Amino acid sequence: MEEADSFLIKLKNSTLFKVVAAYAAIAFVFVQVASLVSDTFGLSQQFMQNLIWLFGLGFPFLAVVAWAASSRFSTLKILGLFLAILITGYGSGSYIWVNNFILPKVDQAISTDDYVSAWTLVDRIDAYAPFFSKSNELSSDISSLTFLDVKDTGVKVSWKPYDQSIDEGWRYLGTSPLEEHRLPNGIIQIKLEKQGYDPYYLAANNPSMRFNNFPVEFGWKIDPIELPRENSVPEGMILIPEGNFIPAITGQGVQEYYLSSFYIDKFEVTNKEFKEFMDAGGYDNYQYWVDMEFVKDGVSLSWEESKELMVDSTNIIGPALWEVGTYLDGQEDYPVTGISWYEALAYARYKGNILPPMFHWAKAAYPPEEIVAPVSPKLLTNSNFSGKELIKVGQQGLGPYGTYDMTGNAREWVWNIFGGRGLTLGGAYSDPAYIASQTNPMPRFDRSPINGVRTVRLLNPRDMNPFGNDIVSAPPPPPDYYKELSEEAYKIYAKNFEVGPRNLNPELIYREDSHPIWIKERILIDVGYNSEKMDIVIFRPKDKRSESGAVIVYPGANYYRTPPEIDDIDPGEYGLDFIIKSGRALVWPALKESMNRITDMNITFPPNEDYMRQFRELLVNWTVDTHRTIDYLETRDEIDPNNIFYLGMSYGSIATTHVMLFEPRFNASLLYVGGAGFWAPPLSDGINLFPRMTTPTLMLNGEQDYIVPVLMAQSMYNFLGTPEEDKRLIFYPSGHWPLPRNQMINESLIWLDKYTQ
Repeated sequence: MEEADSFLIKLKNSTLFKVVAAYAAIAFVFVQVASLVSDTFGLSQQFMQNLIWLFGLGFPFLAVVAWAASSRFSTLKILGLFLAILITGYGSGSYIWVNNFILPKVDQAISTDDYVSAWTLVDRIDAYAPFFSKSNELSSDISSLTFLDVKDTGVKVSWKPYDQSIDEGWRYLGTSPLEEHRLPNGIIQIKLEKQGYDPYYLAANNPSMRFNNFPVEFGWKIDPIELPRENSVPEGMILIPEGNFIPAITGQGVQEYYLSSFYIDKFEVTNKEFKEFMDAGGYDNYQYWVDMEFVKDGVSLSWEESKELMVDSTNIIGPALWEVGTYLDGQEDYPVTGISWYEALAYARYKGNILPPMFHWAKAAYPPEEIVAPVSPKLLTNSNFSGKELIKVGQQGLGPYGTYDMTGNAREWVWNIFGGRGLTLGGAYSDPAYIASQTNPMPRFDRSPINGVRTVRLLNPRDMNPFGNDIVSAPPPPPDYYKELSEEAYKIYAKNFEVGPRNLNPELIYREDSHPIWIKERILIDVGYNSEKMDIVIFRPKDKRSESGAVIVYPGANYYRTPPEIDDIDPGEYGLDFIIKSGRALVWPALKESMNRITDMNITFPPNEDYMRQFRELLVNWTVDTHRTIDYLETRDEIDPNNIFYLGMSYGSIATTHVMLFEPRFNASLLYVGGAGFWAPPLSDGINLFPRMTTPTLMLNGEQDYIVPVLMAQSMYNFLGTPEEDKRLIFYPSGHWPLPRNQMINESLIWLDKYTQ
């Protein structure tokens, strides 16, 4: 007992014990104080955990130092020296790490518009070195306030970057009902969990309608997220909620549709699953094959005759790539391929389902507003495209509702018939990524090694009409259908677009200078046809003392269908405020049939020949409107008439580009997500006037754009008569809109500067 007391007395009196005990007390107090002020100073939970680890790792090092120096230094000196070294080392190391290694990566991510990566890097700084953080400074540049509307209460919500594996990296966001949260701009994953409900996964772009922060109104909303109750969804399927959407399929335009809820297979049908169909007598049970019109090369066949064509590589019934009636070793979890449309439908019926109607497939594959808040830039780069072989299902291509491989891997048969042929969607591993949004009509007996299937179960059978109807569409004319006009014929054509001078009778409606960057003016002028007048809205840079160049905006389709009030026009809608910041005026004429001059929106998207006639007249109106706009700008002392530029956005980079044929005063043009509009004159009439357009042109497009696919952009670029050194086409890994902002700004300003006199 005395020996134990003696040991305790010695321990208490030892320098080592005193140093370690004091260090423990200081560490405890420091952590407690940091915890109390964490909200005030924005210290993250991860930093608090790392702080505890930092002090914990200091214990063994302190013990060694105290043991070695206890005979020469006092407790206070040892402790003070160690803490000084610890704090100095942490501070200097953190400073070097942040400024030399992390911030350069943040700047690189921002310059390439990878805001999710920038956010993740800033999070790392906040977790390890919050006193050197720039999160407050960068927050508005790389993130947006979001509100995720969840119908049920008590739902745990987590998020993570899209690129990360489905099983790791989830970050807790909160429990419903959620308040507003700031999340990084870009494409992210969302997971929702609640006991008694199936987990629900989403992929969405921020900002978007899903996060209730998208600046453009569609006239419809996305319903709150409702989790399916546990075991309420058929095994292997997921629920696609009801609602409006714009189908992200090339050639379908921007018309929105409404579909009721339905189930769809989470994965492509696998070899193992298809073998179960075969083993259950699927090829011999006629109920799976009723009401099928078996047609091959225009010849009708009986069911028995058709089955003779559905054999594998060993001439036994089954998918084309199988052997002896079964799949190859190790291929059970790969998508079944080498099946015809008929076999795909028979399998779907065996499961109590059908093949997906085209629009149902599109609703499951892409978010409702893919046109303006796309997930395709990440979805397609994370899908199995341009590869050498199929991969197992569920490895890549996470869709907006939790499906996999709807783009890439195997292309998938859908229900609709196109001119007697079946349709496949989504593209295959051997295709380029831009095929993902294009329809691919195939003979229904085609048993290509890239043909696969997934099935759907409709909860409202009425959705089959009209969405399951045959597709009636004329094939596009061959390239040699489009001819360039002779010089004589062109002179006759051009006579229709001649514009002479006239008194514009300009009237200043108002002038506002409340904005810190620009002065806004609205002017009304006479255009000289049908006694009509046209408004012109001008945003002039405030700090520009000399003449400024002018960029005339030719906007997207929403300005011809559901435009804002003319006084609500905002350069920020298309992110064009950088034009004004660069010292140039942004000019927004209310072109005929746009904004407050709409009389019939069908004219700008002609559905028939009579509207096509009116569209041809509209081309003349636009030419006059453009001419009058530049005429007016030439009367303004603040505008440099020698530096006038064309800027087209989507529709303004397709249909209205015709005005450049007859307006030589444009120094150059910027075309955002534009291309050759085969549906609009002049190409639709079989004449090609693009070779006569010689305006220096920069085209910025998205590789995954389903509205203006790669072919349309490349066709326009190749047709243009502009010399090669004066035209440029850039594809970004993006959808239709938006383009990567920082890269778009950089390329645009370089182009404008190049052609500024």
